[in-house]
Amino acid sequence: MTALPDHTPVPLSPGAARFSATLQARADRVTVSRATLMEAFTAALPGTASGRHARTALSTLLNELAEYQILSLPSDPARWDVGRPALPDRVRMNAVTPTKTNTARRQISWRPELDWAHSVRLTAAQTEDLSAINRWFRDTSHRPEERKPISLRERSHEIFKDEKRLDTLISGALFAPERLSLDQLATYREPPPLTYRQLGNGDTLLVAENSDTFATLRSLLTPSPGNIGSIAFGSGRAFEASVENIRELPAISHINYYGDLDAEGLAIPARASIAATQRGLPPIEPATELYRLLLGRDATPGECIGDHRANTLVEWLPPDLRPSAHGILTTGRRIAQEATNRNLLGSESRWRL
Repeated sequence: MTALPDHTPVPLSPGAARFSATLQARADRVTVSRATLMEAFTAALPGTASGRHARTALSTLLNELAEYQILSLPSDPARWDVGRPALPDRVRMNAVTPTKTNTARRQISWRPELDWAHSVRLTAAQTEDLSAINRWFRDTSHRPEERKPISLRERSHEIFKDEKRLDTLISGALFAPERLSLDQLATYREPPPLTYRQLGNGDTLLVAENSDTFATLRSLLTPSPGNIGSIAFGSGRAFEASVENIRELPAISHINYYGDLDAEGLAIPARASIAATQRGLPPIEPATELYRLLLGRDATPGECIGDHRANTLVEWLPPDLRPSAHGILTTGRRIAQEATNRNLLGSESRWRL
């Protein structure tokens, strides 16, 4: 279960949205060099960029932007370095078009909050969006009650009469560092709720990607939870945003994740880990023994993943599990976490923390 049930388009993960905005603001041409990628990464996510897993985090973000067709990764193996995971020496920005100075913007009296708009190049679409925001700043400048924080989609509807417009804009160049911010607009991304059950006094949160596995693990752990203080239902990609709700749980020092063994199932915790560390939470770590059990189950047909991307995906797993997982991904197979069913988990004890 890696998709939201109502088919609502899933937004970029918070880290990817910030990286995308920063990168697009710095990309003045279609082809972007490794140096510019690193500069944007450092500016957007300084804590992550200086961390021990910076290379894996950057690779994870680049793959996410590629999935959303914001950029294209090179197909030529010579365009990748020899690190693990490999990083491209350049990318192609699909969202960047050659820009000319928009004469219309010179006639706009930008509010002080948008003073930076006088010195940047804006497309016609960006000028239109920024004009709507400019009007909101103007109309609310002497009405503090109108600038009390409300959720992103509520603010988006107020400004644009389109509740999803800001969802799109926050991953674009207008929201790069030192330009627009959600704080300026007195808004925030409302994370989806995190369903969890407290089991004991342990300092570990166990997150299960899918609902049936969540229910099975909860039932089996309730009598004797060990180090697991709580168990949560990740709900597929929703976990990339709901992860910040973990701050509300008491005394959590470790977050262990268990999901499907496929591209999305491995990408979700890697992306969520970037969001978690940006919020001062522990990184998302694999529930190693559950994945070890899962790798012993029969695989079924799935998406065939290229070598570069597979290397990035399996980096999140412990080293001894990576070769087997890599082989499954690159041969077009997957293993759903439901393969470790209640009967199997009830007869095994190695997976308990």
